[in-house]
Amino acid sequence: MRAGLLAVLSGEQPGVLSASENARLRGYRNALLESPEPDRILGAWVHERSALKLQVAPSDLADLSKDQRLVKTGFSDPRAEIAAAGQLEARVAEADVDALRREYLLRPSDRPNVLLHITDEKPPSPLPLGLLLVDLARHEGVRERSRVAELLRKAPA
Repeated sequence: MRAGLLAVLSGEQPGVLSASENARLRGYRNALLESPEPDRILGAWVHERSALKLQVAPSDLADLSKDQRLVKTGFSDPRAEIAAAGQLEARVAEADVDALRREYLLRPSDRPNVLLHITDEKPPSPLPLGLLLVDLARHEGVRERSRVAELLRKAPA
């Protein structure tokens, strides 16, 4: 159902599901659309690993953001329409994390300028809308969380 919900939120077909499962997915989507806080609901429904909080030298940030192993998400995805100069949020395949950390000297940080969401495989680019919504919903910031409702309203039904 997680994959089905993400597909529905991305305007895609959820795959081969029963009529009752399809109805349940539409109900979930409608509940999100009608909620005053869809970000909180979505964050509770879809559980993922926490993003790695890393620091990269400011002079290397532009090169890292162009690395083909990354797919921008959250505040770095252009659809979020959030200005986040000097920061990067992206998804990356687990197999590429160690190489990226070595190449860009990425270090854990309490004041990160890079957030990496680890996935089993590299996601498609641009990221499906459902995953973008999940990543925005996991933020504590008002600007990221408020974009969830706005993007949901604009999403294809």
